[in-house]
Amino acid sequence: MSLYDARKRAAQLERRRSARFAVDLEALFRSIAHERMGRLANISEQGAKLMMDPPPREGISGWLAFAGQEIFCRVIWASNDSCGIEFDRPLAQPVLVAIAGEQVNQAGPVANAGNIQMGRKRGTLVSSGG
Repeated sequence: MSLYDARKRAAQLERRRSARFAVDLEALFRSIAHERMGRLANISEQGAKLMMDPPPREGISGWLAFAGQEIFCRVIWASNDSCGIEFDRPLAQPVLVAIAGEQVNQAGPVANAGNIQMGRKRGTLVSSGG
């Protein structure tokens, strides 16, 4: 992977739709081909990071069972010992609070195009006068 590809991938990973919360939960990933145990390292309404050696390949769909939940999901990225899971449907806020605890209620808003504040530096990019 080139340096450009690595930076592009890192930038894509940082554009998250919802806040992530650190957890350490046992999880079972089940697909048509196999069933394997792993641990969730973080979780959000939209997905989770699953630690597993080796993880399922990118694009594999299956069910993720953890903390009394069973959710249909898809692997959206994979590395040597972990993978990113995208849930088919977002977790409800009360379920996320039950799993991740009070840190969910303490999280601030997630940045998106509608709520990113304009900084002074950005204003200097616009020329004044004509």
